[in-house]
Amino acid sequence: MRQPSSSPTTADVLRNYFAIVYLAAFGTLAMLWHFGSADTLPVTAYMVGITAAYTALYLLVPVLLTGLVAGLMALFRAGPAARRRAAYLSAWLGGTLLLLGLYADYRIYTLYEYHLNGFVWNLLTTPGGIAALGATTSTQIWIGAQVGLLCAASAGALWALQRYQRSASLFSSRTLVAFGGLMVLALASGEAVYAYSTHTGQEDYLQATEVVPFHFNTSATRTLNKWGIKREAMTTLRVASGQVDYPGQQLEAKPLAKYPNVIMLVAESFRWDLLDPEVTPNLWKFSEKALRFENHYSGGNRTRMGLFSMFYGLYSPYWYSFEQQRIAPALMNFIRQKNYQLALHTSQSFDYPELRHTVFTGVDEKYMQEIKTGEPWQRDIRNISDIIGKLDQRDPARPFYGFMFFESTHAPYTFPAEAVIRPDYEEDLNYVRMNLQDNISRIHARYVNAAHHVDHEVGRLLDHLRKTGMLDNTIVLFTGDHGEEFMEKGHWGHGHSKSFPEEQIRVPLVLWMPGQKPQAVTYRTSHLQISPTLLERLGVTQDSLSYSSSTNLFTQRPYFVAGDYNYMAVFDERNKVTFPFSGSDFFRYIVHDQKDFPVSREDRKTVVTAYKQRIDEVVSESMRFVK
Repeated sequence: MRQPSSSPTTADVLRNYFAIVYLAAFGTLAMLWHFGSADTLPVTAYMVGITAAYTALYLLVPVLLTGLVAGLMALFRAGPAARRRAAYLSAWLGGTLLLLGLYADYRIYTLYEYHLNGFVWNLLTTPGGIAALGATTSTQIWIGAQVGLLCAASAGALWALQRYQRSASLFSSRTLVAFGGLMVLALASGEAVYAYSTHTGQEDYLQATEVVPFHFNTSATRTLNKWGIKREAMTTLRVASGQVDYPGQQLEAKPLAKYPNVIMLVAESFRWDLLDPEVTPNLWKFSEKALRFENHYSGGNRTRMGLFSMFYGLYSPYWYSFEQQRIAPALMNFIRQKNYQLALHTSQSFDYPELRHTVFTGVDEKYMQEIKTGEPWQRDIRNISDIIGKLDQRDPARPFYGFMFFESTHAPYTFPAEAVIRPDYEEDLNYVRMNLQDNISRIHARYVNAAHHVDHEVGRLLDHLRKTGMLDNTIVLFTGDHGEEFMEKGHWGHGHSKSFPEEQIRVPLVLWMPGQKPQAVTYRTSHLQISPTLLERLGVTQDSLSYSSSTNLFTQRPYFVAGDYNYMAVFDERNKVTFPFSGSDFFRYIVHDQKDFPVSREDRKTVVTAYKQRIDEVVSESMRFVK
């Protein structure tokens, strides 16, 4: 029997379902509004408008998917019941994936202040990438539970609509056409405002746009120039991109009668204030007999950039071209040319970060050991034990090079029971459930305990070097790839673009060089100075600026540079000037004072003018080794 005209059709049910999905998606994006810093009513209205327009644009994907499935089912003459089930299934699948994607983007943005992008895709597809996040089992369970709950809620909403909806949809074809027209107008207006803002430097609107993932980044430079509207925004930088021309193969050097052994120890996320008599007693005692650099900075707030700056002595933008073209650093080329025995160890992976393609490019796999299973603290123990074993089995007639990357101090900060010196620690570091504001001190306690464990393993290795007499002819270096923040500047962890706070880039550096007088160095130094220092100690006489961007650790520098995947910071003891270098974001200068507080808009112009020559030097240096 034919249904009454007032009974809902499949189309009626789907219209209501997609309306629910739209509201849920809009609400998810709205949770990012506080990052937009909308201080005026026009900017607030703009942010709401582009959120509404982009939500509709995102929703168009599952709507079209459902329409495509319905069309295919009709084409193959499927029965009404099959067509209805296929339409509901495709609508549920598309709507659920949309909400999951936006929720994942929200979680990523709140932690790291960037949206789902190429970096996240690289994280998901590179071996070892997911493991590098350090998510605990409970975190994975909670994420699985949340995904399951969202899937169930989406299915439940659709089921309830098709079962209990008793009338036609409130959204008639005319209403949908009107809404669609309104969203097209909102999207066009939003993109026009964005294009105008990028041309004239209206940063309030550009900042508001950052809350929207997958933004078009519309440009209208030619049109606005034709209209006589003066361009006042800065020019986008795209540096260090091109064919690498890097003089790292053959370095001028004087031969040494006996080449020293070199052991480089790097701990994940190990910030400067962990070097402490209580937290790291072995390292502290060692530093009193060595060189202790008390104001040392990494070249980045990410592992890739930190290690890249340490081994190459180059700025972060070079990482992309060097990784793609598999260019090894001058330091490792020289060590291999001098027939060093190699023992490269990591408790993470040589694939993520891509050390196989950068720092250790060309090294035979038999010299590379990566332990990727088990608790990180257990991996660190095993790696140190294996390095000690290799030291005992080495050929005494040849110099030895060892590298160790500790993972214990990467979140979730793992350690054995005997390493606990802060008993009031968070027992289960669940990334989803944790309350950073209330529990940060307990989370930090985990970090301290993990650092104490790393110190114990470093102490084991140092004791072995002393007992065997190797320390008399072995250069030993300990540092962190970058630092770690515990909400001191509003973030937890590391890798937050646009700011580079002290806690994320300042690290310890302890350097033992046989015959070198102990010293506590108080002036600022950088990871970029490590490679020139080691090469000079190994007999290289060539000017370090010919193969790097810095001089050795014993030369004071007027300013320093740190970077991540898209931003660079030029800083000294007064200010930190940050700007994008990849073209993936609108160009502007972000200025902080020595305490990482943002300066006023008026003071920002003064600081940028004062730092202009330094910025130009950094940009020029970031293009010197590419054609």
